[in-house]
Amino acid sequence: MASRRLISMLESENNLLRERLETEQAATLLLTELDSARKAENAALQLAIAAKNETIAAKDAAIDSQNKLIDTLKKKKTSPLARLGGILIGAAAVAILK
Repeated sequence: MASRRLISMLESENNLLRERLETEQAATLLLTELDSARKAENAALQLAIAAKNETIAAKDAAIDSQNKLIDTLKKKKTSPLARLGGILIGAAAVAILK
């Protein structure tokens, strides 16, 4: 009788351990899925940050290009006196050719 009781208790403990194992396996599966989802999210965020950085770099390059163009145009712009001198030289050349 004591052995039957001991067997019953051991079977009960065994059943409880099986249930605990199944619970642990289910929890491990969920945690693995969560880990995979977080890794995928992290990779997506890194791609988004890289794209943002490329966009910023492209905008900086465009601004630099525009600044260089502005500087070039400022250097090419002649003073009003130089333009007036050019007009007077042109007028004198026309007067001489007549």
